[in-house]
Amino acid sequence: MAAGLRRVTPDHISQAALVRELDEALQIPGVANAWTMPIKARTSMLTTGMRTAVGLKITAPTLETIDAIGARIEAVLPDVRGTRSVFAERTGGGYFLDIDWKREELARFGLSMDEAQSIVQNAIGGENVTTTIEGRARYPVNVRYMPDFRSEIGDLGRLLVPAAGGQRQVPLAQLATIGTATGPSMVRNEDGLLTGYVYIDPRRP
Repeated sequence: MAAGLRRVTPDHISQAALVRELDEALQIPGVANAWTMPIKARTSMLTTGMRTAVGLKITAPTLETIDAIGARIEAVLPDVRGTRSVFAERTGGGYFLDIDWKREELARFGLSMDEAQSIVQNAIGGENVTTTIEGRARYPVNVRYMPDFRSEIGDLGRLLVPAAGGQRQVPLAQLATIGTATGPSMVRNEDGLLTGYVYIDPRRP
């Protein structure tokens, strides 16, 4: 490149400076940045299961114990020299829609558990009914209730479940108790033990 056309800033910056710029440009609440070479990260992840250069595996008899130990490690390790970021998985932070079927009501309307579950799955979760073809691209067409009919628990209770061969429509609230529940969003199991990961991003020299 001709000298008169060169940038005023250097053509190359150090890895530490690049990481600082990336950290300034991208900050997501609840997520710790861990910058590394893509191929190296992929190789390490396939070998150890860790997405960072350094990590800890916590094994315990319950998920609550794993979460508690991970939170303590996450609070202590940032004070250790050479540590840039620490992130402990929250294994028990999942929120779920819980539908507890009333089997007596299902029997009264002649509905099997499989039929009732299928209605909920198709109406709320959706079902792929066909595939559109646009050039070389393929897109599935998913059919389910509009968000206005499934965004609140009260709305879900008004969903109609066909019974008696489609001759009757029974509100879902009459067939089941609908609520929310918390539980593990993901359960890791290694060598028959419950496991949680703590991801550590060390500062490069």
